[in-house]
Amino acid sequence: MKDSTHRFITRMDYPRAHCWMVRIYKKGNRKSLAVKSFSDEKLGGKEQALQEAIQWRDAQIKINGIIDHRFVEAPAAHCFNARNTSGVTGVSVDYRINAKSGVTHAYWLAKVVVAGKAKTKSWSIRRHGYKKAWELAVAFRIKMTNQSLTTQEPPKSNHKLLRWAAENQIQLSRE
Repeated sequence: MKDSTHRFITRMDYPRAHCWMVRIYKKGNRKSLAVKSFSDEKLGGKEQALQEAIQWRDAQIKINGIIDHRFVEAPAAHCFNARNTSGVTGVSVDYRINAKSGVTHAYWLAKVVVAGKAKTKSWSIRRHGYKKAWELAVAFRIKMTNQSLTTQEPPKSNHKLLRWAAENQIQLSRE
C-alpha cells in the first residue's frame, strides 16, 4: 500500500519542471476538492517542496472534513463514468482477435484496482451466454471492490456485438 504520509501527493518530473502535485479527494467523489503544485525551484529543492505539499495537504484535509485520509481511494477506477454502457463501473464488453485464426471473440470484462495494481478478468459470451457472462463479471467486480450493484440486468447489445454474434451464428439473449 502507498505510504499514507504521501496520500494525495504525486511527484511530477518533466524536462522543464519538477514539482509535487497535491490533489484532495473525498471518498466516492470523482472531482478534486483542491489541487495545488509545489515547485522544487521556487521552494528551494525537492525536500522543501515536499514538506510544503504535506503541510498544505494536511490543512486541506481539515478544511474539507476528511476524517481519515489514509483510506480514501483514488476515485477514477471506482466511480461511475458517463461513458459506461454496462450499468456497472469497471465492467464492459471487449473483443479479442485470435492472431492465428483471425476469429473475433467477445467477452464481458471486469477491471479492478487492488493495492494499486490493475487486475482484469474476462468471461466468454460464446461459452457462458450474454447474461451469464455479464453476471460473472459483475459478481467478480463486486467481490473485489465491495461496490453496490446499480442494475440487475445487462444492457442491450450494441451494434458491434450484434454483428459479431451474427457472423459467428451465436444467439444473444439476455437470459
